[in-house]
Amino acid sequence: MTDSSLMKDTVFRPNTHISADVLKILAMVVMLIDHIGAFLLDRSDPLYMPLRSIGRLAFPIFCFLMAEGAFHTRSMPKYLARLALFAFLSSPPYNLVHGSAWYSTANVNVFFTLFLGLLGICAVSRIPKAIFSALGKDRLAESGLACTLFGLPFSLLCCYAAFRLGTDYGEYGVAAIVILWLLRKHPGAAWCGFTALTALYFSFLILSPNETGAMQYYLVNHENFFTKFLWAPESEPVFYPQSQMLACFAFFPCMLYNGKRGGSGGADGKPSVIKKYLFYAFYPAHLWCLWLVQLYMNR
Repeated sequence: MTDSSLMKDTVFRPNTHISADVLKILAMVVMLIDHIGAFLLDRSDPLYMPLRSIGRLAFPIFCFLMAEGAFHTRSMPKYLARLALFAFLSSPPYNLVHGSAWYSTANVNVFFTLFLGLLGICAVSRIPKAIFSALGKDRLAESGLACTLFGLPFSLLCCYAAFRLGTDYGEYGVAAIVILWLLRKHPGAAWCGFTALTALYFSFLILSPNETGAMQYYLVNHENFFTKFLWAPESEPVFYPQSQMLACFAFFPCMLYNGKRGGSGGADGKPSVIKKYLFYAFYPAHLWCLWLVQLYMNR
């Protein structure tokens, strides 16, 4: 058992019925709604945009739960191992619903993003603390600021890895998880940080004339950036970057989180095996179902 599982959570939580399990169920429902729109509907369908917009709430809730899970986990290695296991188990259905082969590097599912996000958390918390303790620098080991500064470059490497791998949500997703972790003791500030990250990251894409994004467009057309990019009549806004700003509304259910796991566990307070892995298994399971529906629709 790691020391984090014995730490007392000093963050103020409201007295509500919104537990971690409730947030997981909410995230799964809106993710399913999002994926129904993404994988079963054409962009011209009138339901496409509403379903995708609702789905923007799923990922930030999962990011929030990752930060909470990193604090409460009894074993970080086992937590990382579970994410890695389901990342690979989810690859076949994730590729298939995207129209690719069973295994393809063209589509990298969100479990890889969550795995790298958890590594990013370790980079600014546990790893520096372990290094400082091994060197006999106990004061630095207990300093959150020192650990963050020491581990930040390694956390950025996790962001870069997500970018290079092309994972779902990429470097933005890893950065979001790390920000929610670093500001976990101040929930309001954490969501302000998440909102700022989302606005900054996706503002580069909102007016892009194509899906390569504004930064790439700038590199090619830097001499006409302000006239042709920021004020381009022919520019067609891309749906995804604009709608991603709706992710900030995940602030509301997460701020109602009561700090409890939810439900009933065993005698030692641990969740049952079925309950523990249900939330992990839902991701590949619902992708398999959507792929089967695709096959039926394309007969």
